[in-house]
Amino acid sequence: MDLLAHAGYSATICSRTGLAGGRLGLPGKRWYRDPTVWSAVSFGLLPDIISMWTPFLVFYISGTAGNFFHYFDGHWIVVYRYMHSMVTAFALSLVVLLLYRALFVPSLAFALHLLCDAISHSEGKFQTMPLYPFSEWGINGIPFWRHLWFVGVYWTVLAAIWIFLVIWRRRKQNGNNSYNYERST
Repeated sequence: MDLLAHAGYSATICSRTGLAGGRLGLPGKRWYRDPTVWSAVSFGLLPDIISMWTPFLVFYISGTAGNFFHYFDGHWIVVYRYMHSMVTAFALSLVVLLLYRALFVPSLAFALHLLCDAISHSEGKFQTMPLYPFSEWGINGIPFWRHLWFVGVYWTVLAAIWIFLVIWRRRKQNGNNSYNYERST
């Protein structure tokens, strides 16, 4: 899954503005002022940032020709596998729960990133191995970079979740308004 989609799903699922906010959401605040949005986005991008940004910068600065992902190997692929392991994700969320409880739900965006990658990555060096380093078993998903229709599907699902949230929350507000109106008459 692309980085922008990871950010979108993280904010949508793991922030108070999104689904984690339930039916009320975060009333009275704009989404960009919700710190849980930015925390969720940060946790959701963390697996790729830690495992890929340094080698990408080195690749870019060195002026190497070709595709970065083709040359991504060596000890960085091991870092990638650790960062794309549910073992790492749950350990991180446990530490966050123990140290700063308010960020626990946004920290689950790390695990959400891995679930999305499991669905959108196939066999090969970028395959998601959820139990790494204890097992090299991996999930064989749909490689999004080869099937652009799949990119359209996951962006459509993201839009559908937001449409659902808006309708669900407006029904709650309208339900409260009509209830108060009927009660006052």
